[in-house]
Order: sequence, then structure tokens, then C-alpha cells
Amino acid sequence: MKLVLMYFSPTHSTKKIVARIGKVFFEKLLCETKPVDLTKLAVRMCSCPFDKEDVLVFGAPVYAGRLPVCVSDYIKTLQGNGARAVAVSVYGNRDFDDALLETCDLLTERGFTVCAAGAFIGEHSYTSAVGTGRPDTDDLLAADAFAIAAYEKVASGIAVRKKIPGNFPYKPLPQAGPKAMPAVDFSKCVHCDTCISVCPVCNIAADLSDLGRCIGCAACVRFCPQSARSFKDEGIARVAKKLEETCSQRRSPKFFL
Repeated sequence: MKLVLMYFSPTHSTKKIVARIGKVFFEKLLCETKPVDLTKLAVRMCSCPFDKEDVLVFGAPVYAGRLPVCVSDYIKTLQGNGARAVAVSVYGNRDFDDALLETCDLLTERGFTVCAAGAFIGEHSYTSAVGTGRPDTDDLLAADAFAIAAYEKVASGIAVRKKIPGNFPYKPLPQAGPKAMPAVDFSKCVHCDTCISVCPVCNIAADLSDLGRCIGCAACVRFCPQSARSFKDEGIARVAKKLEETCSQRRSPKFFL
């Protein structure tokens, strides 16, 4: 048996939740634990085999109510072989829409038994004024509680029974991503290349130009040590403003067992 902690987490919010759940599972199972960070393109190019005895904790952020395409494409390469799974979505305090259902459906299609699912909150990628500082201490305690309940379901091998919100067909993917990646303030930039190294889709060229495949994850904004990057696209600015106006009330994690 092995415990696989698999996550796509450009700004580390999902990683924090999956790691917290994984800690509880490890304390219960005391088995080999394998972290698989799908944020890295090289990792997404590799296979990850599963046996029936294995347990997968899978987490991904919600982008426009869906799984990131690079994540759903990767799930479609997996072979669950009857392994048990826990599915986690992390969203920016608006709604997780169809993303958690999509995750569970894809894992089930690939041969996993999804025993539990949870939706957690992280700071929104477009504005730190929404979901500020989350996941916070209360969220991590909620992850502990979820993990304890999820472990019992995984131990039983029974698939999740509570209906997971969402619709099928899923909501359409955005026809286009952000018009441009976050802009660079070259008066602050010191060309440390941190933005290049953290981009999960290798969108930033050596000269810091936009290669046209930005997914709006905000990793380059969040981790620039000089605060030299920010979203300047008007469309994103409008979305951020609307989120700040309508999604300021704190939302709580939801569990489906």
C-alpha cells in the first residue's frame, strides 16, 4: 500500500489542504507516502501507477467553475485499478460550481473508488481582498476533521454517498484565457527568473515576454520577490472588482461523504 498526495497548486493553497489531509491519513495508515506535485510540467509528463491497495488524496484549484484543463488532461492518463480516492477542490470564496463533481467523475472513470470529497477555500488568485489569507487556521482544522471522516470512508471502501453539487454537462470552459499574463514593472524587476520557474505552463520566455498560454493562476504575481508583477488586463480587473463587491462574506468548507 502507498498513500499518494497529488495536487496542482500554483499558489500553494491546495497544497496546504492536501498536505493537512495527508498528515492525518499517514498517521492512520503508516505506509509509504508519495507527494506528486502536478504544478510542475515535468511531473505532468510522467505516469503514476496505482494498485488496488493504494490511497489517493487528489486536490486542484477551481478556475471559472471547472478544473484547470491541464489537470483534467492529466487525470485522463491515470489508471486507478480500484484504488480508493479522496477528491478536494479549493476555490476563491465564490463557488466551486462543477469542479468537484468533474474531479470525482474523472477519477471514477479512470478506475478509482472516490470515497470522500471536500470543497475548501483559498485566497482568490485575482484579488487578495477575497478569501484573504485562506486557508487559515480554521480551514486547516476543518481539513483535519474532514480527513478523519474521510479516512473512515476510505477504510470501508464505500464510494461517496452524498450528492456532490454540480451539473453535467459541466459549465462551458472559458473560450479564451486572460488576454495577457500579469504585467511586469521593469522598474522593480531584477530578472531573478522566479516568475519563469513558478509558471506551471511555461508561459514566460527568457526575456519575460508572454508566450500566449497564461492560465491566470497568479503564481508569478504571488511569488515575485520584488512585487514586480500584477494583473493589468481590464477584463480581469472587472472580475476582481465584482468579486470584491459580491464575495466578501466568509464561506465554509463543505464535506461530501
